[in-house]
Amino acid sequence: MKSNTAGVPAGKRKKPMPTDFDRLILDEAPGGVIVTNPKGQVVHWSRGAASIFGYASAEAVGVMLNDLIALPGRPDDWNGVTKKLIADGHWDYECLRRKKDGSLIYIEASSKAIYNGQGQIEFILSCKRDVTQMKALRDAKLVEAKFRDLLESTPDGIIMANSTGRIVLANTQAEKLFAYSPGELIGQSIEMLLPERFRSAHVGHRSNYFSQPRTRSMGAGLELYGLRKDTVEFPVEISLSPIQTEEGTLVMSAIRDISERKKADGKFRGLLESAPDAIVIVNRQGEIVLINSQTEKLFGYRREDLLGKKIEVLIPHRFSDQHPNFRTNFFNEPRTRSMGAGLELYGQRRDGTEFPVEISLSPLETEGEILVSSAIRDITERKSIERTLQEKTLELERANLAKDRFLASMSHELRTPLNAILGFAQLLSNESLPVTQAQRMEFTGCILRAGQHLLTLINEILDLAKVESGTVTLSIEPVALADVIQETRAMMEPLGNQRSIRMIFPKKIELHVMADRTRLKQIVLNLFSNAIKYNREMGAMVVDCGLMPNGRVRISVQDTGVGLRPEQLDGLFQPFNRLGQEAGTQEGTGIGLVVTKRLVELMGGEIGVSSSMGIGSVFWIELPLCEALSSPFGPAEPPAPEAAAEPVDDDGRPTLLYVEDNPANLRLVEEILRFRSDLRLLTAVDGPQGVEMARTHLPYLILMDMNLPGISGAEAQKILRDDPKTAAIPVIALTANAMPHDVKAGIEAGFFRYITKPINIEEFTEAIDSALAFRQRQPEG
Repeated sequence: MKSNTAGVPAGKRKKPMPTDFDRLILDEAPGGVIVTNPKGQVVHWSRGAASIFGYASAEAVGVMLNDLIALPGRPDDWNGVTKKLIADGHWDYECLRRKKDGSLIYIEASSKAIYNGQGQIEFILSCKRDVTQMKALRDAKLVEAKFRDLLESTPDGIIMANSTGRIVLANTQAEKLFAYSPGELIGQSIEMLLPERFRSAHVGHRSNYFSQPRTRSMGAGLELYGLRKDTVEFPVEISLSPIQTEEGTLVMSAIRDISERKKADGKFRGLLESAPDAIVIVNRQGEIVLINSQTEKLFGYRREDLLGKKIEVLIPHRFSDQHPNFRTNFFNEPRTRSMGAGLELYGQRRDGTEFPVEISLSPLETEGEILVSSAIRDITERKSIERTLQEKTLELERANLAKDRFLASMSHELRTPLNAILGFAQLLSNESLPVTQAQRMEFTGCILRAGQHLLTLINEILDLAKVESGTVTLSIEPVALADVIQETRAMMEPLGNQRSIRMIFPKKIELHVMADRTRLKQIVLNLFSNAIKYNREMGAMVVDCGLMPNGRVRISVQDTGVGLRPEQLDGLFQPFNRLGQEAGTQEGTGIGLVVTKRLVELMGGEIGVSSSMGIGSVFWIELPLCEALSSPFGPAEPPAPEAAAEPVDDDGRPTLLYVEDNPANLRLVEEILRFRSDLRLLTAVDGPQGVEMARTHLPYLILMDMNLPGISGAEAQKILRDDPKTAAIPVIALTANAMPHDVKAGIEAGFFRYITKPINIEEFTEAIDSALAFRQRQPEG
């Protein structure tokens, strides 16, 4: 070989640069070279040391060597190292050390003391070599000879690793489980059998385990996964057992593939999650081992807050002390118990609230123990519905009893005047009885009074029925109390004078209330009437009006009657309850106050009473105060009907046409008009006939029933009103359709008057006279 300096003059050749062999040896020597001072502080850290331990020189220099590479919790005795070096000058040893990432490695080390001129140790020079792989192979030979035959017979995969995490034994089941060839795993890091995402954390877990090795059984509640050679992950259960050998502590891992179990668990969990009820599975110790999401929602706990806790956490405190005994008895004789077993059971939420539940229990046989599955259903809504139904049932029963009492009372009240009417009528109609003229007059008076009482009773029953059914229509508007009280006073003063009742009214009333004027007048009239009827002779009735602190107006009516006992006050507003006055001289129905109370409440008011025995009673109502209307308008005058031609009569008497299909009613009107020699009566028995006769005879006046064959009275009246020949003839409705809306509809339809049956003869006669006078005032057409 020729030198690369051939041909270069000797004088111009460059001298080779001197080599720093000391630095070269420190930095490039095989293994790692570490120099420390006698205290163990690093003063030099070679590239080889950085490669072995993972610390760069800048990270290591100036740091205590123990802090860098000693095992956690087991620092080296540095004084012992220096004593050994002082005694022998050097020390060759093998030890377990820690890398920067926390993993453990086996080191073969040779340390030597470097002395200064005074014979004192100035530095300690250590050469370290990583023999982890060699140690693993050495351990593998030892373990192979000792444990291979034994571990091949186990059904699980067995992997043994030394303290550096190197595999020193893998049985055939483990090699098949992870899909490696025989012997391929020996000497490899245990982390290669874990998914990438778990490896870095596992290094720390492994190191911590070796610092305090202990047995850990399978199924410890951890979600663990293995990684096959083909990178396929699968779920595993792992048990760990430390094994002491001459070469140090090893850890044996028994690994079980639980893929099929996971699939089954997944299906089971899917069934649990799809269940409509909360499912809680408990072991014999009463610990919750599994729940579904419905349980979390029902009890307000998170899943992790319940797992492992005693089932009694979900039971109210008053039952939780006894429950362990019930649980023990169930596990001793496990059997299915269906829901709705007739037990009153309750659950307790996290916030301490209780709620009623139904629970079914089912024993579950697993590999190692018997569990119990509890399906829990919240029946709060059902209980609420049941309570509501019970309340409704009781309410209906009370309503039925009230209805029965009402019907019984109504039957009694109706039969009483009917008894008088029919009894005295029989006496009058029996020709074999010697009835005198005086008796006849007396019997007739009794029939009239009974009939009037019966009519009042029927009207009040109908009024009560309307109020109770909610069909009553109110027109709420500002009402001047002075007008209502004055009108009612005028109506009641004659009755008060008959009984010498002194009636005292306020001198001036300027208050207005929000009310229905007609109904308010009815209410006041009822209170005045009662105060007079149930007062003592020559007593007093005091009426007062005033503004109350609650912003309402109170109208009070005080009497000087006998007063009411407390038990009588309780039944005051019950239908037909006359509080023992049934045998008295004053007629009544026991309905007026009931209707009064309902009407006051419908108008947003309140009614009350106070009474003292022997002194009297005060009835009062309160209604909302309001301002008076600023511009009240009076009712408009009805337009005058169109004039019609005078009727043509044979004898010059005005003609009256009565359209009625009921023979008894027809006969009654004929008998009434028999006393009117100034009138000529024509009759028709259906609507079409009545219209035809009206057009033919052009009567002065027409009496029209509303419920007629062919066409109704309202339709017949409309036909006559629309015909110019008959438009001016007054038509009086004479009907049993007595409801207020019927009366209102009839007047609005154009009937001259609306008279309801039974006929009041005075009212009937007055209506006929008014109609005749109206016709006479009409100009001739």
